Amino acid sequence: MGDTKNFELVEQLYRALGDRDEARYGDFYAENATVRMAGVPRSLGGVLDGRDRIVENLRRHDIESYDVRLMFGDGAHVCAVIKLSGAMVGTQFLQGNNQPYTTYECVVYQIEDERIQEQTSYINWMDVYVQTGLVDLAPLRV
Repeated sequence: MGDTKNFELVEQLYRALGDRDEARYGDFYAENATVRMAGVPRSLGGVLDGRDRIVENLRRHDIESYDVRLMFGDGAHVCAVIKLSGAMVGTQFLQGNNQPYTTYECVVYQIEDERIQEQTSYINWMDVYVQTGLVDLAPLRV
């Protein structure tokens, strides 16, 4: 699959995400795909194995918007830099409070056979936690 086809696949993925079309969203992932959240251990939900878990994770998150700012890649990878806004929802592992946030995320997709095989997301969660009031920096200021 060439660069252009990979870019189109990721663009279609984000359209499905924006439409909250879970079935179409899931179709872009291989059955045994893996999604990783860099810096978040598996024990805290930082690794999702399999298409079903990836789609279930989509259901749990309240992403208001994804604004793709930049995409680049090669025949096997696409890197997308995204400005995203949403609400901080909790998971079985981490506290949430449904407060809004806006931050940037870099997502690296490994694509084989016209499906996403692996995805790694890089996001500054401290930025999100501070914006949503889950972490108060005031006590740390001198």
